[in-house]
Amino acid sequence: MNFIDKFDFYFILVLICSICILLFIISGLSISYQEAVLYFSDDNVTSKLAKLSTNIFGVNDYTFRIPNMTLFALNLTLIYLISNKVLKHKKDSILCVIIYALLPGVIMQGVLLNQSSVILFVVLLVCYIEITYNKIAYPILVICVFLGPSIFMLFLALFFYALSLKKTYTAVFALICFSVNMYIFGIDVSGKPSGKFLDVIGSLALLYSPPLFVYYVYTLYRNLTKEKKNLLLYVSVCSLVVGILLSIRQNVDKEIFLFMSLCGIPLMIRQFLSDIRVRLPMFQNSYKNRFLIVLVFLISEAAILIFSKYLYLIVENPNKTFLNSFYIAKEISIQLKEKNITRVSINDKAMQKRLEFYGIQGGGQPLKKVHKNGNIIIEYHGKVVARYAI
Repeated sequence: MNFIDKFDFYFILVLICSICILLFIISGLSISYQEAVLYFSDDNVTSKLAKLSTNIFGVNDYTFRIPNMTLFALNLTLIYLISNKVLKHKKDSILCVIIYALLPGVIMQGVLLNQSSVILFVVLLVCYIEITYNKIAYPILVICVFLGPSIFMLFLALFFYALSLKKTYTAVFALICFSVNMYIFGIDVSGKPSGKFLDVIGSLALLYSPPLFVYYVYTLYRNLTKEKKNLLLYVSVCSLVVGILLSIRQNVDKEIFLFMSLCGIPLMIRQFLSDIRVRLPMFQNSYKNRFLIVLVFLISEAAILIFSKYLYLIVENPNKTFLNSFYIAKEISIQLKEKNITRVSINDKAMQKRLEFYGIQGGGQPLKKVHKNGNIIIEYHGKVVARYAI
């Protein structure tokens, strides 16, 4: 406590609690099909980090997510550091990191292997340097060119930000980086409108929770029209607007475009606190009540994610639930190994890929999902959720 003030200590406490919650969620999860595909691919930074982790610490549900949890901790730290620069008081920064850590999208980012965590870390780092030192991190941006196609949003935001400040050289630099990134990776904007707009809006509402998303959009609009602008604001606005515009024509990579908008959370907290503090105490209740509604929704959605395994207890037909995409595979592999079976053939392509992560290869005995009997029975909290027969 001699080297850090009490609010830094509170932040460390929030960080530790958040990591413990992630570990609790991961303890019950199995690898999902999307994670398995990402893990076994070799064409991105995320899969390379995950494989490095499993090579060092062994293959299990914790080790391949270590890079993810590390990036979660780094991103939360950057949000705190940015909040200290953007918000008036350090206690406001603690509120900001708590809200950020409770966001459903952030929790999913922390527990599921994904590419968006790397992109968000780079974006937050560049924004932190710009806000703290009023400098553009050109070397980092040059490296970002080769990270992947979705990073073009950062260059687009930097371009508009530079134009607003009439910084010609920065605008030209951003345009060159954008062009090189597009040349290397490209982005498909062809085809006819495919009606993904509502899908993206729904994903955004789930990412933030519906009431908070509405307030977040209002916040970005207020900041864009009235407040002093920074790169953080432009990245948040560009990721939302461009992602929604692209969704009118095609199915965009929501994992990257929409998660990038998370960097603007400190701006939302600043707007909320400003709305309260400029008013007399007798006129603050309506604003506090709105915030309370947002907080109740946020905590409720976070609780559902944290205790999602218990949803099996209220699901009538466990065989037809989306939860199966994130559970069951680990337990199947354990029971197969107990029977000294390391190769099975299953019609479910997704399950076959998931089992491969746990060391169960394809091409062996047929494994079928059944509704009765079965010699592999998965139970959660005393309820049978899946049956398989060899």
